[in-house]
Amino acid sequence: MIAIEMLRRTEAASQTYEEDLAHLVSIDSGSHDVAGVNRVADWVQRRLEKLGFAIERRTLDAAYGDLLVGRKRGSGSRRIVAFAHMDTVFERGDAAERPFSVDADGMAHGPGVTDDKAGVVAGLHAAAHLVAAGADNYGELVLVFTPDEEIGSPVGGAALQSIADGADAAFCLECARENGDLVVARKGAVDLEITINGVAAHSGIEPERGAHAGLEAAHLTVFLQALADPTQRLTVNVGMLRAGERINIVPDRATMNVEMRAVQKHVLDGALERLRERASDPAVAGTSIEVREVDYCAPMEESEAGNKLAASALVLAKQLGFEPGLAHTGGVSDANRVAALGVPTLDGLGPVGGGDHSPSEWLDLASVPRRVALLAALIHEASAA
Repeated sequence: MIAIEMLRRTEAASQTYEEDLAHLVSIDSGSHDVAGVNRVADWVQRRLEKLGFAIERRTLDAAYGDLLVGRKRGSGSRRIVAFAHMDTVFERGDAAERPFSVDADGMAHGPGVTDDKAGVVAGLHAAAHLVAAGADNYGELVLVFTPDEEIGSPVGGAALQSIADGADAAFCLECARENGDLVVARKGAVDLEITINGVAAHSGIEPERGAHAGLEAAHLTVFLQALADPTQRLTVNVGMLRAGERINIVPDRATMNVEMRAVQKHVLDGALERLRERASDPAVAGTSIEVREVDYCAPMEESEAGNKLAASALVLAKQLGFEPGLAHTGGVSDANRVAALGVPTLDGLGPVGGGDHSPSEWLDLASVPRRVALLAALIHEASAA
């Protein structure tokens, strides 16, 4: 039974996993720290080369670290893609200030320990165990490591989509939820920058000659917040609002930064359409509204093909001695972008962790053997499907 074989191997390698994780956590790799992200890529590349993967490394934009892709041919016909991100939300110096540590409860701590360095190491270890076992029934196993997920994947997202397009199955190596759940659906998100143009005037002498951009922004804020619909799991947030420069001038410009999230693409698109309609008809005479999409990430919608992957994962997990649930979450990951291609996708396949993006971020080391075994066994089973 492949799951039990993988568990035997992951249990024997648990100390090595911890050592590898400690090494990666010691490398500062914030999204804008090009050198740091590339130090992680250097280390990952060496590991992939030792496993016999063909390496493709791309500098997509000099402002970001490299994209790293490992490809390994097998004896089968199906193409399996697993992906993780090398960047974190933390700053240079954080690794020295809060070095990797393990507390008395067996929880590992350190910058990026859960998000997503545990996933990076999990992908490498799962591949290593499959190679060692001669379990190469895939046609091609592709491991993708992106440099910029924490800032919305401005360059890595499109590259990942190009690589994953047409794959038979995809596995996102973000860690499992804090309660151990795997992820079958995520909200999509659109980030908007809205500019309101008005007419400046002296606020004390002739305010009637002005067109108050800030007032239109206030009306628009009320409209946008009212778009939120819990019944459709649509959230809208005007996160930033700015207008005017001096108190004695009617503001001729206002800017708004807005985020919308929804679990279904048609709901998200519907909210955008309502905003555009409202933008074409300002409430304050003399003002105009421009709406710009800064980023659009479609939802990872629950699908029949994705649910089949999840069902396989649940069966394998039970063989390994645990029973995770299947979660829907409001957070966005690169799984959204892959699932949007129609590729069967399952997320949350790293070990169990939590406290993401905070100094208290943690990873349950006791979860590592079973979770890495699950990932390896799932790759093997998806390759044979």
